Amino acid sequence: MTVIDTNVFIYATLRDSEFNLEARNLLASLERWIVPSIVLYEIYWFFREEGYNGEDIMKVVSSILNSPRTKVVGDNGKYIKRALELTKNPKRFNDMVILASAEDFKKLATYDKRLKKEAERLGITTLP
Repeated sequence: MTVIDTNVFIYATLRDSEFNLEARNLLASLERWIVPSIVLYEIYWFFREEGYNGEDIMKVVSSILNSPRTKVVGDNGKYIKRALELTKNPKRFNDMVILASAEDFKKLATYDKRLKKEAERLGITTLP
């Protein structure tokens, strides 16, 4: 089981992304996707900011939610508390929530180099 960062889903969705094929192959290679609920919010916000209409955004989010590979993990405060401990830069709080989730599952897929470094420092295996 691998925690999936927002950027992996975005790259896999955007056909003109330089990482599109790699992100699609990465997702296809994983048996189970652990998706922190904040990732779904970030995907929605990203596509909204990019000017996509509600129906297109709904298709992207629904395709993740409806995948048999997806397990959405919510937050009863545990990941937020840990994110507060990990946060050095308040602008990266969302990433720290994802990192806190990855601590439980010990594996994180991300293209964010800073997040990857922080995960590895905590002993979390990173992909790609």
